[in-house]
Amino acid sequence: MARPKKRRKGQLRGLAELLRRVHPAPEQIDEARVFGFWLTALPEKIVSRARPTRLLHGILHVNVISSAWAQELHHMHDDLLERVRAHAPEARIHAIRFRVGPLPELPTFYRPKPPKPRAVALSRLPEELGRALANIHDDALRQKVAAAASMSLREEPDVRVRKRE
Repeated sequence: MARPKKRRKGQLRGLAELLRRVHPAPEQIDEARVFGFWLTALPEKIVSRARPTRLLHGILHVNVISSAWAQELHHMHDDLLERVRAHAPEARIHAIRFRVGPLPELPTFYRPKPPKPRAVALSRLPEELGRALANIHDDALRQKVAAAASMSLREEPDVRVRKRE
């Protein structure tokens, strides 16, 4: 009679750890995590001007659009490095290098944040609201109420795609 198989006792392992063991190039997983973090967690202002190109021997190489941006990001190096390390500690990144070069194409999953709605100009607020504002004697309070009304009546930006003719 065959003996029943015993279950191995052990800890549950994370998917990232298991993939790292079986994937032919574990550094590609780290690279994908770091690149994804760069595109989704950093401000649009940075993403549109600087993108990672490779992760090699613990150094994240980032192409930027100009030497001015390279210098600006170099001054932000410690903060950016800390944020990347916190997101992907297993990547063991110890430096970020910035150089002027062509920016790689954005992946298809990346969608920039929609533009913020514009506040309504005070001159375009409804008449009855203008009269109510005139009855507020405290200048600071009147300005705050006017700003709040302007934002609550804001206009959605025009984001329609125009067809080429």
